[in-house]
Amino acid sequence: MKKILYFMVTVLLTVSCADSFLDIPPQHYSNESKFYQTQEHFEQALNGVYQNLRGLCGIPGFVVGEMRSDNTHYIFNKTDRGAQFRYREEVADFINDDQNEWSNEVYYISYIGISRANTLLYHLEGKDFPEAFKQKITGQTKFLRAYYYFTLVRTFGDVPLHTTPVTGPENAFLKRSPVKDVYALILEDVKEAIDYLKVPQFPQDGRATEGSARMLLAKVLMTMPERDYAGAITQLREIMKMGYKLEDRYSDVFEPSNKNNRESLFEVQYQQGEQGQQSDWLYHFLPRTSSAEIMTGVPESTTRNTGGWNTPTQDLIDAYEPGDERLPVSIAMAAGKKDDNEDFTPTAILPVGDSRLDNYPVKYPFINKYRHPHAKVFNTDDNWPIYRYSDVLLSLAECLLPDDSGEALTLVNQVRHRAGLDPLDTITEEAIAHERRIEFAFENQRWYDLVRTGKAIDVMTRYGQKTKLLYPDLLERTYQVTQEKLLFAIPYREMQINNLLEQNKGY
Repeated sequence: MKKILYFMVTVLLTVSCADSFLDIPPQHYSNESKFYQTQEHFEQALNGVYQNLRGLCGIPGFVVGEMRSDNTHYIFNKTDRGAQFRYREEVADFINDDQNEWSNEVYYISYIGISRANTLLYHLEGKDFPEAFKQKITGQTKFLRAYYYFTLVRTFGDVPLHTTPVTGPENAFLKRSPVKDVYALILEDVKEAIDYLKVPQFPQDGRATEGSARMLLAKVLMTMPERDYAGAITQLREIMKMGYKLEDRYSDVFEPSNKNNRESLFEVQYQQGEQGQQSDWLYHFLPRTSSAEIMTGVPESTTRNTGGWNTPTQDLIDAYEPGDERLPVSIAMAAGKKDDNEDFTPTAILPVGDSRLDNYPVKYPFINKYRHPHAKVFNTDDNWPIYRYSDVLLSLAECLLPDDSGEALTLVNQVRHRAGLDPLDTITEEAIAHERRIEFAFENQRWYDLVRTGKAIDVMTRYGQKTKLLYPDLLERTYQVTQEKLLFAIPYREMQINNLLEQNKGY
């Protein structure tokens, strides 16, 4: 049985190939003896390593990164109780298990990316290519492998540590490596990436740079069990020398016409069109309706079978300060009515807090920051932000406390100034956490921030109590937020095929 499964995994993890950075169609190249021969082959293989980032930014990313937190919930769909919908709800409600499709996807997508990286690095070794080319490919690949492992260790804790291609059952099934060993590999990879990658050149092309790698290293140093804030400060200060800056307006950051801008340290690349590279999260974030044109701008568009997810919570909306220019960019309200079949028809899109909302019997908040003009349904042009310069400023402020509260205050106030807010007079950990929540809302950071800062159990327990009052249909067992729930379950399928694995506590 294991041999059959191993063969299936090997086929699935072969490298995707393409002609350009964006052009990464879902195809496989199984004959490695004829591939990995030319520089072009390695460029194509590297594109395949980048490709898997798209999967992490889709449903798995927002379910785990946002819906698990107090930032977003969901619009309950009582007419369709299919498993693919219930799995999302269960993550949000803290009743997920080891068969949850979306947390499991984070595991599998990350390992596919790691497998592709391992295969590329194995074949690159010993190749008679110019050293500059080898360093360029190695730097990006090591950055990506580090990012995938960072995703895994933050989500699942101890995980199997694969650093070479899987060649047979003898190295396909590994036991889980301790968190400290996973972080040791991440640190090794990302430091090598820093050595090999170049500083950003503006305009950027979307590939990882030295700035991307230093930001990842700073994040790792701020997250791993033995924190190294002094080391993170060093990395963040180096980034500040590289020419990044805040965009003039918060909305400019997310404009498709302004991709890879000077605020962007790293973002996942998408492109609308017929090449299979489009983004589509907008159609998941909008309220569920048969008549979505007023929201999408596309005639006859519908979100009846896809919408209602990652819905901003009132808790988050209430957290915005009056006059914060990030609120209308990030969240809007769809207002309208429902018919006898509970089908929602929006007839107006209004700002949060607009007095005209009182004229409509039904209104839903929705994520607005990725809503941009496009021509076809499920075919948008938005990139997904991973690291931004505002994150550099707020991360540095966090690391500086309590030793240098003056500089920390200045850094936070830079971000607030761009948002149209008055400067703070004093700075605290709570103020920085608040600023991070608002600045990075709907960028899949909130859950990981809560865990990293040790606030997840307290914040989510209190949020769960309020949420149960708002949604009486929630089961009593929901929002039992314990230490065990700070990690997700190792997928059931992996536990069945690999008897060396042990499950996380609580699952």
